[in-house]
Amino acid sequence: MDRQAHAGAPPRVEYALTGLGRSLVEGPMTALGRWVTEHGDELLEAQETRAARAR
Repeated sequence: MDRQAHAGAPPRVEYALTGLGRSLVEGPMTALGRWVTEHGDELLEAQETRAARAR
């Protein structure tokens, strides 16, 4: 992550992803988002089933 401080009143700081950070978002995080979209309902159902059995 890049951090750039600016002098002034009030002080402010800007943050931006580096190329390495963008590669994480555009690669594995995007793939994880797709997986959750495709399997989210299944996952919630499995969690609810597990919780019901634990009671």
